[in-house]
Amino acid sequence: MIRASLEELDLAELLKALERNGKSAVVTFQGRIYGRVHLLLGRLLYARTEPGPHLGEYLVRLGHLSLEEVQALVEGQKENPGTPLGALALERGLIGREELREALLAQVLEALATLLGEKEGEILAEPLEEGGSQVALPETLDLSEALLEAARRLDEWRRGRVGEDEVLRLVEDPTRHPLSPEAWTVLELLDGVRRARSVALLSGLPEEEVYHLLFELKSRGLVADSPLRPEDPLVLLWAESGLVRRLLLYVLEGHRYRVLLAKDAGSAQRLLKERPRAALLQGERLSEMVRLLRTSPEGRFLPLFAVSEAPLPFLLRAQRVERIPRPFTAQEVLRALAPIRPPL
Repeated sequence: MIRASLEELDLAELLKALERNGKSAVVTFQGRIYGRVHLLLGRLLYARTEPGPHLGEYLVRLGHLSLEEVQALVEGQKENPGTPLGALALERGLIGREELREALLAQVLEALATLLGEKEGEILAEPLEEGGSQVALPETLDLSEALLEAARRLDEWRRGRVGEDEVLRLVEDPTRHPLSPEAWTVLELLDGVRRARSVALLSGLPEEEVYHLLFELKSRGLVADSPLRPEDPLVLLWAESGLVRRLLLYVLEGHRYRVLLAKDAGSAQRLLKERPRAALLQGERLSEMVRLLRTSPEGRFLPLFAVSEAPLPFLLRAQRVERIPRPFTAQEVLRALAPIRPPL
């Protein structure tokens, strides 16, 4: 076992040492974010961060699965404990190996780039137990190549980015410029009213890559600030499940809702000060969440929606909490929030 701070031990150097020695290990990072990197005989098996994109989210964003299919897979995992979501999707014939590899590779490289960019935190490296990787790539990756690609992305992202709430529009003929396929993907989503974060989540590309691409396009004069400043409704999202949180974020931002993400009770109370128009809640402690919001002056009359598998108990309904059934569809979420969106 190896335990150290980032000041004492560079994460990339530790991973390279484990690779050189052909080690099977789980490297855990705890700091501003939480992360895990799984190695098998010195090769990359899996990586993820929390908060950060989940495999199920990427399968939806890349168009391989629907919201309903991903949530059905999560339910299927309850009947098949320990079965990775990707393996279950393969078993049910919902995706092929190439689709799974594309989604996992996107998640893994984004996670590595994010972890390499952290400045403070604690690292713990432990042996990988047999069957200890919850989700594995269809085949392992060369760790050195993955680290090089993650470092390249991180260096690119650091050169400049637009703000998540910037609204941009096309102002120059893009066919007169050499552009990457990723840049074309981003340009196709610009409509002069979508914020950068909405564009990022709809693109299927890593969020930071999209913010950098928009920065480059803006620097080259292809896009500019839009004169429109749409009043996208502000929504507080407080979900215990990381996957539910990311799926709801994808739905809301894709349909031009601005989302405030609450990690815990303290952050939820702070975010209430920004005066959201509604709050979406999910978790085992719904009663506590509702009580906290309702006892805050800003949350007393706030429309509350609970994403729940079971019907809400009387005490929650008495506090004016409406239910969004889980598994949910995008249409159900948008229908529930329709009253808070001002008419166009």
